[in-house]
Amino acid sequence: MIENTNNELDALFVNQKKAFLANQYPSYEERLGWLQSLEKMMVDLRQPLRDAMEQDFGNHPPLITDMFETGGVLGRCRNTQMQLAEWMAPKPSALLDLVHGSSECEVMVQPQGVMGNISPWNFPIECSLVMVCDMFAAGNRVIVKASELSPATSCVLREHVGKYFSEDVLAIVVGGVEFSQYFSSLKWDHLTYTGNGNVGRMIMQEAAKNLTPITLELGGKNPTIFLEDGVDEQLIREYLSFKFCKSGQICTSPDYALVPEHLLEEWLSIAQKVWLETYPQYIGHPDVTGIINERHYDRILGSVQEAEAAGVRVIALSNAEPDRASRQLPMYLVVNPGDDLEVMREETFGPVTPVKTYKSVDDAYAYINQRDRPLASYLVTMARNDEDVQKFKTNITSGGAGINVFGFQAAEPTAPFGGTGGSGIGAHGGQQGFLNYSHSKTVYNCSQDNPLKMSVTVPYGEITQAFADGIFVAPEAE
Repeated sequence: MIENTNNELDALFVNQKKAFLANQYPSYEERLGWLQSLEKMMVDLRQPLRDAMEQDFGNHPPLITDMFETGGVLGRCRNTQMQLAEWMAPKPSALLDLVHGSSECEVMVQPQGVMGNISPWNFPIECSLVMVCDMFAAGNRVIVKASELSPATSCVLREHVGKYFSEDVLAIVVGGVEFSQYFSSLKWDHLTYTGNGNVGRMIMQEAAKNLTPITLELGGKNPTIFLEDGVDEQLIREYLSFKFCKSGQICTSPDYALVPEHLLEEWLSIAQKVWLETYPQYIGHPDVTGIINERHYDRILGSVQEAEAAGVRVIALSNAEPDRASRQLPMYLVVNPGDDLEVMREETFGPVTPVKTYKSVDDAYAYINQRDRPLASYLVTMARNDEDVQKFKTNITSGGAGINVFGFQAAEPTAPFGGTGGSGIGAHGGQQGFLNYSHSKTVYNCSQDNPLKMSVTVPYGEITQAFADGIFVAPEAE
């Protein structure tokens, strides 16, 4: 893979800055055209991107590429096209009253300029382009730094993007760690990074040098609370299905499960039964996504082996054994590991589920809230009792949440997606994503019959006094 140079990035950056300054408020038609071109690009590249994902991961089910990678971009792109005219429309301010005379005030959403987007390896298509939909809608130009750890996919995107966009609208570059650091140091009008918190901190430090607005989409230890009635065969099957997707290499994947103490053995027994029935021959199955590279394979397997060495009970579902050649790992359950072990210190980001027990639901909430705020939190319950659901929604602060489902809160194109605290800053998706990459500018068009303006025109006099006194009079109740 040929990586881009700093000089090439500089040239793209200058070119986009120049293009933006020549057209600081692209029309509705221009933005719609960009979105339509992005949609066409995703449709045309369906098979090349399927092949590239297979090459990068060793095994990556084509249907998962369709649904969650290219499909994720298509869903966001099409929803954005439908909503764009309404989002762009200036909004009259509701704050004007008689003291402003016939003055007018509106809030317009203005493009920020040139966006930088640093994409991760685990969703090399979706995370490269899904927020580009929001950026385009807001009238911005974009340079995507695609991941060098998914080289085949990144190269397909970089090689084909020029067929659909001029470089001053959308460009894709590829480079390693030093290139990423340089990328972060440029004076972007907005910088977005998706990945882990340690790198996020470094990128935030670089952005701070230029006071660059930043959006961070980070991961975290996403908890799932199983209520007593959630220890059910179908619900556990659904839980394992989402943990299984892309072998757990998803930032919104459920990370660890909290199970009622007295139902632990039943939960484990159901999980073993369900998985053996579903995948009696697990390793080598075409549904099983490979781990992205040997370093991550060793990291995940090492965390499991550390738990085993500490005397923790580890269960490999389907009685599977790891296979280095295919980089496929079993679905592991790690039962009641200590919080000092890696499986509980770090995001597993693989097919490993720590299963912890709790005595009361309040204990489960307390345990979650003592940790960093997760990107997602989940509740599993057959009854979906209103009181239980309300308690769950209000007792955990997380980027998003799901009840009897996992990740759907992040995949809905009409709704915002983002983290909080250790799991991120800012959001993309839906109208909030459009606003995230815009500047909301208040425009006050003042009339000469404006009494408030008269009150602050020197010399101060009776009108000024009347306004000052009026501030301290409580308004009458309606």
